[in-house]
Amino acid sequence: MQRTMDYSMKVRKITVPKGHRIIITSDIHGNLSYLKGLLDKVSFSKEDYFFIAGDLVEKGGDSLATLRYLMELERTHHVYMVYGNVDASVLENMNSVESFYKRYCRMMKHWGNSIYEEMLREQGKSLAEQGERSPQAVEMERRAGGWAKKAAEEISAEEALFLIREKYDRELSFIQSLPVLIDAGTFLVTHAGLPTEDYKELSAEEVYRMIKWESFQDVDLHFSRYVYVGHWPVTIYERGRMDSSPLINQEKKIISLDGGCAVKRDGQLNAVVLSDIDSEDFQIVSYDDFPRAIVLEAKKGREGEFCSRWSHRFVEEIKKDEEGSLVRFLHNGEESWVPASYLWEEGEGLSCSDYTNSELALDAGDTVSVIGSYRKGYLVRKDGVLGWYYGALDICGEEKWKGDTK
Repeated sequence: MQRTMDYSMKVRKITVPKGHRIIITSDIHGNLSYLKGLLDKVSFSKEDYFFIAGDLVEKGGDSLATLRYLMELERTHHVYMVYGNVDASVLENMNSVESFYKRYCRMMKHWGNSIYEEMLREQGKSLAEQGERSPQAVEMERRAGGWAKKAAEEISAEEALFLIREKYDRELSFIQSLPVLIDAGTFLVTHAGLPTEDYKELSAEEVYRMIKWESFQDVDLHFSRYVYVGHWPVTIYERGRMDSSPLINQEKKIISLDGGCAVKRDGQLNAVVLSDIDSEDFQIVSYDDFPRAIVLEAKKGREGEFCSRWSHRFVEEIKKDEEGSLVRFLHNGEESWVPASYLWEEGEGLSCSDYTNSELALDAGDTVSVIGSYRKGYLVRKDGVLGWYYGALDICGEEKWKGDTK
């Protein structure tokens, strides 16, 4: 049975009664623990209305379980979601053995996992893959506890595709049934962007752009009601800092949610919470599973030193040590030391994930997420903002010291 996404303007209209809380997130990318952690953090209940701006699966370690969890949640709660480009690609690449196998190999190399791999493992099967995994894939697999364990019986790509089509009709049909836009009256939800609020007559080409639109915050579009999108990780936008928190443009009425969950080395899952359908009092809630620590000594910080983003990710290595490398960024010649987990091989070169060498201004008693611990200090995040801290932290009740005080 062949699968394809319907790129017609499929819209779901939702009426949210007054007096109900609204929670909006995006780009879960198969990270079930982050999804559950976020819902627990906001005390999600059957009285709430929960919206998801696409990219439910792929790149994380539990795509199949995440999809099933959302399918059940939709049945029992007020849960509404649109599809993203990654969700669509799961189906689009099942139309031929060649495209299926190419996507499988690409996902395994770069992310260390695929929903196809999870489906096969569940059936006790395995598919031969080509090439070694990237350092990023190895790091993600390590953090997930080694999810990509091969099953015993190896089968061909043709057999694998037939098996997935046969055994996973319910899950694939669910993805295929999703709309590209949710109209909730006072706000709209789509994956990447929307060319016009008058969406009824959009072509298939324009609909496809809605799930692939990059840098949507930068377009010259203004809306009369808020448009919630994901797709483009918010760290890529220039804000003078490396910030993973939602980007809210009140003038354009565009809200970008993607905190890099399962995609960025230090990603988080973001949500905007509204107390009521008519509220514009945005509460930001984010979840990650990095260790928490208490800052023991205040630091003034040093912002705006250096931030590297996706569009300028290519680097050359100058010198390597046990924890990372001194690299030169090719677009401007800037040099910076970067942790090894932020670097990966891309083609014949080396790339760097979104990263900064800025130092955060922190007060004693602040709580931070510890992204990495190195000889020179700690890479931490507070209120979504990433930076370095050179001083003492209390991690899990134990005082530790890293790096020189400055």
